[in-house]
Parts: sequence; structure tokens; C-alpha cells
Amino acid sequence: MGFNTEVKYNGVVYHVQTEPRKDSRIETMVYLRGAIIHSLKTSYEALRNSPDYSEEKLSRLLKDQHQQVIGRVLAGQVEPPGAAPAGPRSG
Repeated sequence: MGFNTEVKYNGVVYHVQTEPRKDSRIETMVYLRGAIIHSLKTSYEALRNSPDYSEEKLSRLLKDQHQQVIGRVLAGQVEPPGAAPAGPRSG
């Protein structure tokens, strides 16, 4: 179970990968040319220990986090190492 998406922003292709971990975390990583340049980790322990737990609910959490990180990439909030920060430019 997990998600993998190629996202293009400013001519750069990023690979976004989201998967559940055995320690009750959801981890989303953004790769650029094979190197991790951004990650987001959240816990799903409360869901896992809940009587309402289901694979469908876990999948929804994975998808939501995956889309959140894709949104960050497309908003210019995830940049290649050494890149100038995104935002208004003066000049």
C-alpha cells in the first residue's frame, strides 16, 4: 500500500512517495535524482489502535498526506538543494 507520483515544477521533476511504516507512521518523501530532499512523517497509531481501524481508512490518510506534499511541491515550497527560496523577487 502506498502512492508514487512524478511531479514537475519549474522544469524539475520530483518523485513523491508515500507509504505506511511498521512503527505506525506515514512517511512521505520527495526525491530528486534519487536523493531525498524533503520528508513528512505523521503517526497513525491512534487509528491503528482504534476499533474503527480499516485498510480503507489508512489508505485515505496516506492519500491525503501524499496530496498535501504534492501541493507543497507545486506551491514551490520544496526546492532542490542550493536553489533560491521561492517567493516574491525584488528588483
